[in-house]
Amino acid sequence: MKELLVDKSIVELKELVALYNQPAFRAKQIYDYLVDYKSFDEMTSLPKDFRKTLSENYIDRAVEIIEHYHSSDGTIKFLFKLYDGNIIEGVLMAYKYGNTQCVSTQVGCRMKCSFCASGLNGLVRNLTKGEILSEVLAVNMFLSGNKTDRKVTNLVLMGSGEPFDNYDNVISFLREITSKDNLNISIRNISLSTCGLVDK
Repeated sequence: MKELLVDKSIVELKELVALYNQPAFRAKQIYDYLVDYKSFDEMTSLPKDFRKTLSENYIDRAVEIIEHYHSSDGTIKFLFKLYDGNIIEGVLMAYKYGNTQCVSTQVGCRMKCSFCASGLNGLVRNLTKGEILSEVLAVNMFLSGNKTDRKVTNLVLMGSGEPFDNYDNVISFLREITSKDNLNISIRNISLSTCGLVDK
């Protein structure tokens, strides 16, 4: 199965471009395209042959917005389709201080909290760092935002799944999304909700 390109860090992208005998600066080009949620066809500063090679070996977009529903208060509910066909949800809430996105960290959940529907069918699988990140990048693009003009300003990890049950991917996501090379969302603008996995 093809790998998700968005799962790779900038360091790993440098290794990737070297593997395909491309100059080192291509890694930053690819990374910036990924942050702006561009498809391979839209990565026009890359050589056509290299784009073809990438498309044969990697997936450019980890999630696709297949439905969105607008509420009268400005809230938008999103239905995301993952590359393997699984479905997750997300919500964007508009406030005076900015746009807050509710992000999922798993497909399903094993916690079975009585107040939450996420655990009704148990845990299907964890989301990768890149899939969690792609929820935000896809919505930012949906709002006509990009790396330099970010439209998503705040995050709450309160969608489907228990974040600390997917600890490594969630921590990697937080490091990536707060990076100055990525959307540079302040850690103070991110809330993580847990049902209480205290060892994490």
